[in-house]
Amino acid sequence: MEPQAFGDEHTRRKLETVEKYLVAYTTALKKQGFELWYIDACAGSGASIPRSALASPNSQNGLGLLETDDSILDADQIIVGSAIRALGINTPFDRYLFNDVKKSNVDALKAQVQKNFSHLGNRVSITQFDANKMLCDMCDRINWRSSRAVVFIDPFGLQIRYSTLQRLAQTKAIDLWYLVPVFAMYRQIRGDGAVLEDGGKSVDEALGTDAWRHVVAIEEKGQIDLFGQQQVISKRAVDVAWFEKVAKDRLKLAFDDRVVDQVLPLGRNGLHEFSLMFAWANPSDKAKLAAKLARAVLT
Repeated sequence: MEPQAFGDEHTRRKLETVEKYLVAYTTALKKQGFELWYIDACAGSGASIPRSALASPNSQNGLGLLETDDSILDADQIIVGSAIRALGINTPFDRYLFNDVKKSNVDALKAQVQKNFSHLGNRVSITQFDANKMLCDMCDRINWRSSRAVVFIDPFGLQIRYSTLQRLAQTKAIDLWYLVPVFAMYRQIRGDGAVLEDGGKSVDEALGTDAWRHVVAIEEKGQIDLFGQQQVISKRAVDVAWFEKVAKDRLKLAFDDRVVDQVLPLGRNGLHEFSLMFAWANPSDKAKLAAKLARAVLT
């Protein structure tokens, strides 16, 4: 196995939450007559090693993709990725679509499927595209009258566009787990309330609006200067939790309010870096089971 050098225990918690949902999902829908898809837009290499493990004397710091053996890494330190977890559940999906923009990750994942899941090989497709392109193409290609899907999006930074989320919602057949990079949004605002030019554009695309820009800074009266004039000081007025609320509200707008209220905050060393959110696209009453299952695994 070739684990990527990223993540920590919050990564394991995120993946275990999604895995529990996949188990419940396939069990609940296995006799419903639909072709069931698992779609992982940013699947990675199939495994990762926590940064804390890389800091140990027996690890190799600074490597993005590690060739490992027993002398380098204890197997218990490896975090099995979302794609491998999905392949390993007892009631399998009918189809798996894994995607990653990096060729090294795609090659590593293909090797894992061939080595350990050859019995599912004819069900698995692995692509190398921008996640937005892959997801929108998938929405156009699959027959959603006869298919249902769980989509997992664990992006690198602010790469997922709001228009992509809207496209997923329009299928009326997808359950979505989205790891929202709320800290990355927050970081695009300086302490004085100014929005970084390039990063601000990325937040605009991720949220599908620039309305957030108008409320992220406030002005306060400062000290009196030498000429008797009172200075006005501008500063940042929002925090990470504020961006979580805005992101959830925007997701609710895309999915016509079909988003569970429970959110799983995640990050290293107690820092709130990400928020794992769940939305379901199907408006039928029967599909409310998705929300019930999601709440159960988020509790």
